[in-house]
Parts: sequence; structure tokens; C-alpha cells
Amino acid sequence: MQFRAMKHHDFYESLPRRARYNLSDACGATATLQDILSADEIAAVASVPLIYGSVEGRDDLRSGIYNLYQKLYPELGVDHITVLSGTEEGLFSIMACVLEPGDEVIGMLPCYPSLSDLPACFGAVFKSVELKSENCWQPSIEDFSALITERTKAIVINSPHNPTGMLLDQDFVDSLIALCGQHGLYLISDDVFAFSDFSEIGCQFNVLKYEKAILANVLSKTFGLPGVRIGWVMTGNEELTKSIRHLKTYNSICQSQLDEQVACFVMQKADAIIKRNNEVVRQNIELFDSFVATNDYLSWHKPEAGMLGLVHSSEPLKPLLDLWFEKDVLVLPGKLFGIEGNYFRVGFGKTDFPEALARISAD
Repeated sequence: MQFRAMKHHDFYESLPRRARYNLSDACGATATLQDILSADEIAAVASVPLIYGSVEGRDDLRSGIYNLYQKLYPELGVDHITVLSGTEEGLFSIMACVLEPGDEVIGMLPCYPSLSDLPACFGAVFKSVELKSENCWQPSIEDFSALITERTKAIVINSPHNPTGMLLDQDFVDSLIALCGQHGLYLISDDVFAFSDFSEIGCQFNVLKYEKAILANVLSKTFGLPGVRIGWVMTGNEELTKSIRHLKTYNSICQSQLDEQVACFVMQKADAIIKRNNEVVRQNIELFDSFVATNDYLSWHKPEAGMLGLVHSSEPLKPLLDLWFEKDVLVLPGKLFGIEGNYFRVGFGKTDFPEALARISAD
């Protein structure tokens, strides 16, 4: 297998220094253990035996995760969830278990680089549905259908979408499920922003009613806890669950027992954390929308959900981003996510977002 560095990580490494602010950050509000846990809970974390855990993840942790999905999937349960080290291990495991050399995967472009680049690691080919600004970044079912061949093995989706902020709906997902069922395809759903529903319009869709569907999620995004390396995959497909757990025994084996304990407490406070972080996103999006309205060279489709947006500049992009970097604000160009032109990604999850915006707003 050949692995190339992920584009935006290469970009970070190419920078001459770190910027104080990252206006493109894709995670929610940063927290410490003291911010989210009581003294007794921190003491409980400190007393956890540093031993191997289970391959599938702690039962109480998977139960807490399942509580996030129980209303949507009452027919499933903890046995359909596998805990992994973030979404990256989840997506890697899914594709490793599903793909063979010569297979094709259909997904949307622009996208988070691992969705488009991972298939090649297993000898497969990524075929892209090109999202367009004039369509408000929305794909059509015909876009996917036109790319299916006898080699197609899976379709991968991400909603709310990174980097555009586009949101799919259940009707579209139902059409996609029907298309996958017609051709016997796997449906992989990158759900990392599914709980970033700041306008409370409903971002979760019932993808797992399809027997060959699987979703992946993580504590990094909505919960703002990328330092707690806990993600999960969920599927009603028993064979796929078994394959992923077998693969895990060759990779991480199990999660850090400290991380799992922290995650158990997080799940007990999930509703409050989600509500708080979504309010941060909502306020920042309104602030940025006003910023766009007062700068004629910028335009965008304001997101209804998630914590990311893709912005177009009518001015040359590199001088603009260089200027902002001089002000200690990093912004990621759209080319890192597979879109050409004067686009850049903005992330709305951080509490220091207003400070960063004030810096680039100053003359």
C-alpha cells in the first residue's frame, strides 16, 4: 500500500511558523478536563487501571454512544457500535474491509482529503461528483447514478459537508439508499458534524435502515475534544462489524483506558456539551455572515448546519491569505480540499473566532 501525506497536514508543515488563530479549524470549542469534568470525575480518571481494554470498546461507553442514536435506530444497540481511535481509524477500517484492488468509490468533491485519497491506498479508484456553488453545493442523485459501473463498490457521503457546509436531507438519502440497493453498493456516511445542528433543523438521517450502510463519528468535531482519541463506527451489518473488529486487533487493539473513561463522562453530559458548542457555532456564523456582507469581494452560501463554510474571494487568494497570516490568522485554501479557484474554508467552532475575525477586519 502506498500512503501519501494528507494535503492539509502537508500545508501545515510547510508554514514558516504557527499562527495564533486558525480561522479554518474544523473542531468545536476547545475544553480541558477541568472544564467538562468534576473533581470527583477527574479523580476517577486518574484511578483507572492502565491495562488493555476490549476490542469493541467499553460496554458503558458504547451504551452512552448509543443513547445519541436510540430514537433514530431503536432496532439497533451497543453490539452494532465499535469504538476506534478517531474517525480516521474508522474510515480506514471501513475501506480496508470493503475495498479490493480495482474497485471504485464514488464521493463528493471538494471533500475532506481522506475520503478521496484513502481508496487509492487499497488499490481502488475515487470517482468524484463535483459540487458546484451555483447549485448551493447540492448534488443530484443523477450525479451519483451516472458514475456507477460494474466496478463500483461503495458510495461515501458527508453531511453536514466539509468544507462547503452543504446539508443533505432524508429524501436525498432515501434515493441514494435505493440506488445503492439496486447495485449492491456499500453506503459509507461520514457523520462527524451530524450533531452540529445549531439551527435545530435535524441533521441526522436514517442511513442505517440500509443493510450495507455504515456511519462514522467522533468526539473531535461537535464535542470539541480531538485530544480524546475516541471515535466510533455503527452498522447493522454483522459481517462488516466483525471484519472491522478483526482489523482493529492488528491496529490499535483497544483504546486508551483513560480516553474511554473520559468519554464515558462526556456521554453523560452530551446534551449540554452539544448545546453549548452549537451556540458558539451559531453566534460565529452570524458574525461571519455580517463580515461577508460588509466585504464586497467575499461571497458564500451560509450554512444551515455543521461548523464549516466555503467562501469565495473575487480578489486573488494567495495575497489575501498571506496578509491574514501576517496578522497571525491562518486560513486554509480550498485547493487542499479538491476545489480550484479563490475559495477558502472557515470553521466556526472556536470561542476565539471573534478575535481572529477582528484581526483580519482591521485596516
